[in-house]
Amino acid sequence: MTTKHNHFTWMVGGEAGYGITTMGQMFSRACTQSGLYAFGYVEYPSLIRGGHNTAMVRVGSNPVHSHSDKVDMLLALNKETVDLHVHEMSVGGVIIYDGENVILSEKREDVLYASIPLGKITKELGAQALMRNTVALGASFGMMKYDFKYLEKVLADTFGRKGQEVVDYNVKVARTGYDYAIANFGDKVKIGENIQPIEGAATKIVLSGNEAIAIGAIKAGVKFMAAYPMTPITTVMLMIAKYGVKYGIVMKHSEDEIAAVNMAIGAAHMGVRSMTATSGGGFALMTEALGMAGITETPLVVIEGMRPGPSTGLPTWTDQADLRFVMHASQGEFPRVLFAPGDVDECYNMTIKAFDLAEKYQMLCMIITDKYLGESVMTTVPFDHKNYKPDRGQLISRAEAEKMEDGKYKRFEFTESGVSKRAVPGTPNCVYAVSTDEHNETGDLDEGADNRNKMVEKRDRKLQTLKKESLKEIDMLQLHGAIDADLTIVSWGSTKGPILEALDLAEEQGKKVNFLQIKCVLPFPTEEVKKVLTGAKKLLMLETNFESQMSGVIAQNTGILIQDKLLRYDGRPIHPAQILEKICQTI
Repeated sequence: MTTKHNHFTWMVGGEAGYGITTMGQMFSRACTQSGLYAFGYVEYPSLIRGGHNTAMVRVGSNPVHSHSDKVDMLLALNKETVDLHVHEMSVGGVIIYDGENVILSEKREDVLYASIPLGKITKELGAQALMRNTVALGASFGMMKYDFKYLEKVLADTFGRKGQEVVDYNVKVARTGYDYAIANFGDKVKIGENIQPIEGAATKIVLSGNEAIAIGAIKAGVKFMAAYPMTPITTVMLMIAKYGVKYGIVMKHSEDEIAAVNMAIGAAHMGVRSMTATSGGGFALMTEALGMAGITETPLVVIEGMRPGPSTGLPTWTDQADLRFVMHASQGEFPRVLFAPGDVDECYNMTIKAFDLAEKYQMLCMIITDKYLGESVMTTVPFDHKNYKPDRGQLISRAEAEKMEDGKYKRFEFTESGVSKRAVPGTPNCVYAVSTDEHNETGDLDEGADNRNKMVEKRDRKLQTLKKESLKEIDMLQLHGAIDADLTIVSWGSTKGPILEALDLAEEQGKKVNFLQIKCVLPFPTEEVKKVLTGAKKLLMLETNFESQMSGVIAQNTGILIQDKLLRYDGRPIHPAQILEKICQTI
């Protein structure tokens, strides 16, 4: 708890298969329905069934940017959850558990242990054992003295597709837990009393980074996606598939990542806005095809969701160690754009921008995220792109092609901008060859030295043209906080949320800290970054990888090597409290 931010942290834990993630999502949405802000984070092992799973949700009356290292209310669906997380409980916190089935040998004196017969209540209601989580969810709302209508609305939204009878039954089960908590513990729970609904608050939505990427792609006009399921990007696929019929999108579950990227390139070659998504292992399989997109100048959007490697590594955890890999993937040299969003709004906006830039400059555009950003849910306001119009670039229309002289079309024509007019197969008078060998302006193979020089330079000119024409449209970096700070934190991607929380905590202690967030890695905003770094009093690099890869990128582009670093590489996202501790050690 902080004096500036009224935040409350709720967590549920238990075995996989008991709806842990769904409970976290419902709690987040119920709090958002009440006008509050929420941030939800899930942890789970790489097992199909079993293992310890948790869902943490922080809520507050003002924006919440990250998870917490302290828990105010814990819903423990088994003894293991208590054992593993009791040390994380805040003073005065509450542990909801089933005392008839969970025997605790030791208890903290500064924590309230609220024993609720979850199993007994479930059995008496004739419900399946799985529904004890619904009883516990209702009980947690009762403990918080929240109006039940917010949870009831979310239950209706969640189970509505199964019919009103199912909705009514879930509401009944949750209500029983709610009433039991109020009757037995209503006057004993004090923590969280100041986190109350905000009536009349503006409409908010709660979604994950992956969902925001999918929505951005749909808004941008994607019509084809091919991918193979892989944590942590699978929900991008699921979201596209869910709305595919409504928006005329083909979502192809390919046999592997090699097929996925080649299908996406093929669809883009035919003039369709297409994309693929994967994690590090799948991206490794895609690298040769990325070079094909580069040399054939085919627009392509790729999402890479990081998780700890090497190899399979920690497949359900998070880090930022794929940065250099993604920046330089595939053989040879060709231009590419790489965005690194830090929250759901940036995921949405950068996805739209990636599709426009890919077609305008006929190049590879990538978005790099991680498990923490991709799967965490957070509150934001509804996206507004009513006036958005896709930028298809120099795509030859049929009417324009009919006026052209047959046999004169040059798909890879040398131009001042480096961008050549693009015709999709079937366009009249625009027959051409497409080769992954080096080729001339018409696409025919040409290994001549002079032609090679011109083609390499042509492809590079596209990136130079992008820098001249479109950099003002790209949200490349942002400086958060006071300009005259005593310390400047430099970072990128999903660390944004924890850093913003830490900045607020530092301000409460009278420390002036700001944060330089790098949002566009390629092309790198060299001059802008150099200006901020040379004007800073002290610098701190923060990343969730071992080698501090972004600090190397900064040094390469600016000549400035940031010496002081805070790095985490155990697969877990960094806590605001860790950042605050480092700040206090530094200034």
